Amino acid sequence: MLLTTALIVLGLALFALLTFGLGTWATVRHTSQPPVSVPDAELPPVTILKPIKGLEERFEENLRTFYEQDYPSELEVVVSSTERDDPALAVARRVASDYPDIPTRFVHSDPTSGLNPKVANLRGALEAARHDLVLQCDANVRVRKDYLRRVVSELVAADGSLLTSMVVGVGEESAGAAMENLQLSAFIAPAMCFALRFFGVTCVVGKSMLFRRGELAALGGLETVKDILAEDYVLGDLYARAGKKAQLSSTTAENVNVRVSVDRFMSRHARWLKMRVVIHVPAFVADLLANPVALATLATLVSGLDLRFVAANVAIAAVKMAGDGWLVRRTRGTPMRFRHLLLAPVKDVLMGAMWPYAAISRSVEWRGARLRIGKMSRLRADDGALPVRVVRRMLAPFRA
Repeated sequence: MLLTTALIVLGLALFALLTFGLGTWATVRHTSQPPVSVPDAELPPVTILKPIKGLEERFEENLRTFYEQDYPSELEVVVSSTERDDPALAVARRVASDYPDIPTRFVHSDPTSGLNPKVANLRGALEAARHDLVLQCDANVRVRKDYLRRVVSELVAADGSLLTSMVVGVGEESAGAAMENLQLSAFIAPAMCFALRFFGVTCVVGKSMLFRRGELAALGGLETVKDILAEDYVLGDLYARAGKKAQLSSTTAENVNVRVSVDRFMSRHARWLKMRVVIHVPAFVADLLANPVALATLATLVSGLDLRFVAANVAIAAVKMAGDGWLVRRTRGTPMRFRHLLLAPVKDVLMGAMWPYAAISRSVEWRGARLRIGKMSRLRADDGALPVRVVRRMLAPFRA
């Protein structure tokens, strides 16, 4: 019985390896698209929103890349924070002073304007924007000099409404950072290409979004997602239901991860898994069915460490690691050091181990707030462990 079960799981691992191959092919097709060319006169002014929360790794370097864009039309930058004494503000002011030709405004956002702290911060920045076309990028994101020209050209040429970019991880020095960058560059980015190529679904990622203020306001604005954890996914769904065109750019943005701890890597991706299970169960299941190493490892354990399964596990891990290395080079343009690439199977096993936990847990801690998530990742204050919540609900009628 155990051997049969192990064979079934190993079969799923081989299916996952095939899925990984299809994702790789979809990534090649998507990233091979030539840049879209639009005359300079047709490129509109842009407001760049930079919501900040503390000093992110390489924050100053990241921020400068937005001031140094090769873009022919007017730019402005809006930096927002919910804390007046945020240490990143001093850095941002120093950077802004080096580019006096680009107007920069600093906004104090209301932290009580929503349970999602990022959206609360972003709302203040958006209200201060002067231009209709807005690019929102996280503080830990950097871009190449032609990024803005390319993504705006893509949006204008397609008459689109919302454009998102694949986000690739760069800068790894620690084990946690390497695993984070592998997950971003060799799993999430290809998964976005796979969803678009095979299902026609544009997965919107909030680390970099280009949109028009007027259109967002007509759809209800950020008010609609102020209490939503996966605000990017829900915004994408909102645009789709309104018949608006969402696009996945072939131009990548870079998420800088240098000294991330393994704990932080696991915490972040456990949170993302929890979001997916309450938003789209098939996508959550697909996360496991696209992880051949985790499934092969499970099959090996179920088999009682049968040497045949061990050999299959090693072979699958080697093929997957080679594919990860190729994808990293393809998506971000630079290779990963071999000692970091060796962490790819470890990362996959950890992601597999987090999967059952994410399936049952609804508690998240994000930016200092402890919250619980419900359907479509709607947030509410965390009211304690399950036994405590049950007792509170039983006593609620008596309190009334």
